[in-house]
Amino acid sequence: MSNMRGRYVGLGRLLRQLRRGRATLNDRAWTFSPLALPVGRFLGALRERFIVMRQSSIRIAINAARLQSHTQACQSMADEQASEAESLSAQGTQIASLSQQTNDIVVAAADVFRQQLKDLRSTQEQLADLHRRVARVTTQMQSFAEVIAQLSHRARSVEDTSRLIKDIALQTHLLALNAGVEAARAGEAGRGFAVVASEVGKLAERVNAATGDIVQHTGEILGLVSDTEQQSQSIHADMRASDRLVDDFDRQFDGLVRELGSVGAQLDDMAEHVAQVNQTNQDMSQSIGRIADHSAILRQRMQSMREQVHGVRSQTESLQEMLAAWRTGDTPFDDLAACLGQLRDRCVGLLRQARAEGLDIFDKAYRQIPGSQPPRYHVAYDRAIDQALQGILDTVLDQVPHGYYAILVDTNGYAPTHNRRYARPPTGDLAHDMLHVRDKRLFDDEISRGAIGNRGGVLCQTYMRDTGEIITDVSVPVDLDGTRWGAVRIGLDYLQFEQAVSPVAVPAAAAQLASP
Repeated sequence: MSNMRGRYVGLGRLLRQLRRGRATLNDRAWTFSPLALPVGRFLGALRERFIVMRQSSIRIAINAARLQSHTQACQSMADEQASEAESLSAQGTQIASLSQQTNDIVVAAADVFRQQLKDLRSTQEQLADLHRRVARVTTQMQSFAEVIAQLSHRARSVEDTSRLIKDIALQTHLLALNAGVEAARAGEAGRGFAVVASEVGKLAERVNAATGDIVQHTGEILGLVSDTEQQSQSIHADMRASDRLVDDFDRQFDGLVRELGSVGAQLDDMAEHVAQVNQTNQDMSQSIGRIADHSAILRQRMQSMREQVHGVRSQTESLQEMLAAWRTGDTPFDDLAACLGQLRDRCVGLLRQARAEGLDIFDKAYRQIPGSQPPRYHVAYDRAIDQALQGILDTVLDQVPHGYYAILVDTNGYAPTHNRRYARPPTGDLAHDMLHVRDKRLFDDEISRGAIGNRGGVLCQTYMRDTGEIITDVSVPVDLDGTRWGAVRIGLDYLQFEQAVSPVAVPAAAAQLASP
């Protein structure tokens, strides 16, 4: 890959050829004009500047592509982080809201529990008072039972006394009758005694009648006293049972109040902890909100940075396109441009031959190959030129040190074939086939569109390939009879290529960059 230094007769002709791109800055005018030497020196200095500018722009483009790749990765991570932060912020807000609701519920429950505990303690005091009253009533019933027992005893004494009096009255009545009989026998002398005996008999009858009433009433009283005694004993037994029940209930209620008091203390502690957790959740929600805001700002800045890096790439490519219009001569880039021109010419010749054979070389009816994944397509002409085109592409790629690919694509980015290394038989393994089965695929990416839409000469683009390498893609459009067919592209590691083709060129360029 070397160009012979050309000589032109006359400065005017050399300058015209330079303007038309047919001469290089390394060519000189073959003339005795006194201007020839200074013009030659000027063109030599200009050539060195152009070489440095081209090398610098390519390095800038490579670094910009690498930076854009990193920026894109950071953008994706920033987008993911912002989305997760937004989601986390929403969840944090929801957690804070639920935490506040929980805190309010716990505080309200604690207040209600404290009020209920207060009511229970008041009820406990009332229950204790009831217990005391039941105990007093039980004691009083015991005393009342004893009084009833004494009353029953005395009523029986009265009954016994009444029966005795009744017996005495009966005997007195009998004695009075006997006395009346004896007084009657005594005649006149016993008349006064008979009157007395009669009165005594009447008195005995009244005493007997009164004693009968007393005995009857006493019996009734004894019956009532007996019923009262039985009822009082039953009441006393019930009161003792009630007293025991109230005493047991009082003890159980006291235990319940103590346990509830302990629960109340725990509930107060829980309310305090919930309040602390709520405060922590509120602070966390605010922090998450700030993180979400910062993530959104970061996403915006990453997007702006990505756009700026893309702008640097676009400006660098424009600069490279302008520099490519001036042929410096005897540089690796000129060798690459010449190789690219040869590739285009051979591809155009092959396409013309296919068209001469009656094939529609502008066919865009892409028919997917059944079962191909990633999708691959046939067109009207691809089988006819496949083998010959692959030979051309491989020959050119072999001439480019550190080259990655050399391909021909139509206006839609369709590659009828590819280099042999990328045109292997499909295996069905998507990851393998994505890398190694790249023939007959559509490459509708930014680089392909740029190459196809290029209206100038050599276009130099730098990007990160889907396989991970930083590629410098140089291309020229392919036109057939004034109609844009597509473009030829060569992808390579330009820095390694430059070192391999011209080992001295890079250090010299670096020295030029370092010089003021």
